[in-house]
Formats: sequence, structure tokens, C-alpha cells
Amino acid sequence: MTDLARRGLVARAERLDRAVVAVQTRLAPLFPGGEIQDTGRALWTLSATPLPVVNGVIRYDARDFGGPESERYLDSCLAVLSTYDVPWRISAWEHLGAELLMPQLIARGLIGTRRAPAMWLDVRTRAPRTADENDIEIRPAANPSHHHLWTQIFIKVFGIPSEYADVFELIVGQSHSFSAVALAAGRPAGCMSMAIQDDLAVVDNIGVLPSFRRRGIGRRLLEAAHEAAAARGAKACVVVANPAGSGICARLGYHVVTSVTHLMPVPAPAPDAFACASSGLRRSQRRLADQPTLP
Repeated sequence: MTDLARRGLVARAERLDRAVVAVQTRLAPLFPGGEIQDTGRALWTLSATPLPVVNGVIRYDARDFGGPESERYLDSCLAVLSTYDVPWRISAWEHLGAELLMPQLIARGLIGTRRAPAMWLDVRTRAPRTADENDIEIRPAANPSHHHLWTQIFIKVFGIPSEYADVFELIVGQSHSFSAVALAAGRPAGCMSMAIQDDLAVVDNIGVLPSFRRRGIGRRLLEAAHEAAAARGAKACVVVANPAGSGICARLGYHVVTSVTHLMPVPAPAPDAFACASSGLRRSQRRLADQPTLP
């Protein structure tokens, strides 16, 4: 790879992660107890929910990590997170020094949950199409009944507790987002959402119910996202893919520009019943402002 190509890849990685993080911070306050704090090197979102996707450090710039000051800063971050009794994670982006950050986190008892490729597709690139199945319909989630249907599919695919369904219905109805549901022979089969940030379309929450998988529904949902992105003036679609989704994205022309690894603390042993009953205060509802100030 030439220096010019390498600089272009890094620039795309920076744009991608900032777009993804911007969408996350825009949505975090919609969750119960949702809050955001930017400490400079680290950007946080936290909530009173058990959903790791909205709890923890979503961006940590470790490119110049080294020496006692860097270690003290990281220890301060972890000290604050350890006061919360909800699941949380730290996202280590490859282009932001993951190779320096991850050994430090692992040495402090965190474990990697998964490494996800972050992928890019220029909207002007025409994705290759394969034969459509006649019984598959992609329908925009354009009204409250569609928002409800989208949410019901989403919580089933991703195992989200049903008490947070109202929050996700609210998210789907945001004016800056586009969401769609997939129907197979009229039956709910899959969902997808997309949000525009600057000139990038962040595609997320692509899921297909187990009984409808391997029928091209994920591909059809992605193609719908591409069409919606182009109609809204986006120059590229970006997605942080899971292992199954990365293959579909690659076949549609996406290429990897960076990756992100999510790390979490090793789960503590379950407390006994007496300890659970006597714990009357959820520390997860404390605000970061009440915690020790990060250096």
C-alpha cells in the first residue's frame, strides 16, 4: 500500500468512527438515566439500563499511550466505570491505538468480547445484485405502527428486554433516521436502521429472525439502506459488522477501513440472595459529575 493510499484509509477510518460515535451520543440520552461525558481522550455514554451498547467508553484515543500519566488516566476511567452496577464495555478502535490500549486493559482484568470490522461503501458504487425472492418485501418504517413492528422484530433478534421497547420505538421515529422492516410472504422477518451524520450513512441494527435466515433478507435490507442513503445525499454507507454481516457487506462492495474490539470486565460471581436484597441503591444512576474527576 502506498503512503497516499494509507493516509486515505486512515482518513476514512477517522470519519467512520466519528460518525458512528456521533450517532451513539445522539441516541444515548433517550435511554433511562442516559448521559454523555467527553473527557478529551475518552468519550463516555452511560445509562441506568443493562445494555452494554449504551454503557461505557465508546471512543478512547490511545495513539500516544505511554508512561505513568497515560496509565493514571486509564486507571481513573476504570475507577469511575467500576462504580456502576450495570454491564459496561470499552471500545478499542484499531486506528486509535488499539494495539497499545488492549494490552493495558487485559492486564487490568478486562476480556475481549469480539472484534468487529468497520466497513465502507461509496454510495456511487453500484452494489452487485442477485436474483430477488418474490415473497420478500422491504417496507420503510414510516409511521407509528411500522415503528412498533420494527421494534418487535429488533428485540426478538437481539434479545433486548421488552421493557426498553418504548425507547427503541422512539429512536426509530427520529427524523434524522431511516428504518425498514423486511416481510417474507407478509410475515415479519427482519429490520434495519440508518442515520445520516454529515455525509455518511451509518447503517445499524440489521437483523433477521432465525427462521428467515439464509434467504437473502440481510442483503435486501442493506440494498434498501444504500438507496435511502443516496436519496438523502450521503456519499458513503458505513457499518460496524458482526461476523455474519461482514460477508454480506463484502459481497456488496464494502471494504474494511478499521476495526473495533469491545472489552468488558470478567463477570463477578453472582451475589447471594441476602446481599441482593440489602442492596437498595443503584449506583448506575449516579452521574459522572459526582465521581472523581478524570485527570
